[in-house]
Amino acid sequence: MARKRTSGRKDRINIGPAVRVRRKELGLTLKELAERSGLSVAFISQIERGVTSPSIISLLQISETLGVAVNYFVEATQKECLIKRGTDPEYIEVDSPITYIRLSNAFPEQKLEPLIFVLPPGHVSQADSIGERHLGEGFLYMLNGSVTGEYRRTSFTLKAGDSMHYQLSSSLSLNNPNKREARILWVGSVVLFPQAS
Repeated sequence: MARKRTSGRKDRINIGPAVRVRRKELGLTLKELAERSGLSVAFISQIERGVTSPSIISLLQISETLGVAVNYFVEATQKECLIKRGTDPEYIEVDSPITYIRLSNAFPEQKLEPLIFVLPPGHVSQADSIGERHLGEGFLYMLNGSVTGEYRRTSFTLKAGDSMHYQLSSSLSLNNPNKREARILWVGSVVLFPQAS
């Protein structure tokens, strides 16, 4: 079984990037912000790196020094949640030899599911490589490697740069007969792995 792990992100709000951006906008060094807010350089550095979260009192001191209201940091953090960074991939934990990497953040009334499938070398698909059949559409784009498959009793091969648009109501199998993993960008009009918004 392929090893799966979830993102290392915590549930708490990380205001660090917003503090860093605002500090740099004002042309302040860590030391200058520390001196003006009455906090230590080490503490502010830990906040900016997301190692620790400030108390309400500390947050008030920082926001006052940076000339913004406290909710500025919360709003800035919410905007950042629209973007998922490639440096922080989110692996979905499922009992499957295929590794699934989520590309979207929690989205109200989500209609599309973008994922990356990583098929290990020698992978042979079961009846449906992406789970139960659904009404809707699926789209595959081969990022690297190659796969063979079957859809509606027709066999095919996909290589890097190839794509496939198909109906989710029909069974799809994907195999990787090669000695290297295959990576596929998949977008579907059904949410396979719902997440809390």
